[in-house]
Amino acid sequence: MQSITASTRKVGALIQWSADATEHAHISEIKDPARHTNNNNYDLQICRHLDRLEKLRRFEIATTLKSHVVDPGTETEDEGGEEEEELNCTRVATNYFNRAKDITALSHQACPGPPRTFTTGNVAIHLNFNPTCTGMKLDDVSDNFNLLDLHHALSAFLQCDTRNGNMTHGVGVPRRSLIDRPPILPFDRVQVWHTVRLQQVSYHDLSVALPAQTLHASPSSPEWLKGQRDAVLVNIDGQYEWPQSRLKGHTVCELQLIMRLMPQRGSRIGWRDQYLCYVHNMKIGAVDPVTGMHVVKCAKHANGSPVGDIVPLRQVRSFINLIPQFGAAADARLMKATSSHYSSSFFLNKYFDKQIYDTLYYASQG
Repeated sequence: MQSITASTRKVGALIQWSADATEHAHISEIKDPARHTNNNNYDLQICRHLDRLEKLRRFEIATTLKSHVVDPGTETEDEGGEEEEELNCTRVATNYFNRAKDITALSHQACPGPPRTFTTGNVAIHLNFNPTCTGMKLDDVSDNFNLLDLHHALSAFLQCDTRNGNMTHGVGVPRRSLIDRPPILPFDRVQVWHTVRLQQVSYHDLSVALPAQTLHASPSSPEWLKGQRDAVLVNIDGQYEWPQSRLKGHTVCELQLIMRLMPQRGSRIGWRDQYLCYVHNMKIGAVDPVTGMHVVKCAKHANGSPVGDIVPLRQVRSFINLIPQFGAAADARLMKATSSHYSSSFFLNKYFDKQIYDTLYYASQG
């Protein structure tokens, strides 16, 4: 007990140190089965009860698959953006790589815009067919998401994209802010998504598609007072590809907004039609000797405002779990919904899942 305070100051509240998972497992694997025993020979009866439950579960899966043959090509996606299905559920997880191939094969058909499901590198990305908000004024987006430089960031992105074509966009590139001359954009409305599904391939076997993850980029709400925004890994150098290249050619950003530009009524699209995201930049530092994790800090301008950029959604590679670095004293405002907003220094949690660990372990060794 004497080392808890010192450890917390050094490494923060590591999610894998929480007792929630083990306490939950103790209830489902010990307490609940124990209630079905006669209070004698607990170990034997608990094991027998769990074994029978597993046999019943497998029988249910087998009979369901036998009576309802699922065609992966016609499987429909839940537009509610739910989290990935549990392993013991009879529903078949969606393979977005296969879905993207099917869409590509039908690319000759007329489609109102870029496909909602597509692949980029070793990642498949899926957006709901219906945006969360459509035809939203750019000024309202800037206010709702608290992105004061959104207009300037879009102007700089479109100029760069027009000059360089299908290039990999960087982040943190200085741009001149013309406060007295606001940019004139060829559009004033956008489509906005609050979530996006991202699916990766296994680090050890590129033919294995991992369960998809849901990334959030939503404004403030009663539950998330500062908005729900996830940290992501963004590719900034086309010569490197995640996960084989590890962190080379990539950087960590906080996802703020997912959008698609809409042309003004009666006009044609004069830019490359693609899905874009506004991100806040972060700097990946050295590996902390105590935790063995990279230190990540928010990039800020001289006036303290965050450094933001526009990048194509196709450059997003992975969800990243960040742990606030508390230091000598934790901010009293830190809660589940505000810890990322009020913190500026984090640990890049390589223990979040096996995929991240296998990739970042080798990165930390280099």
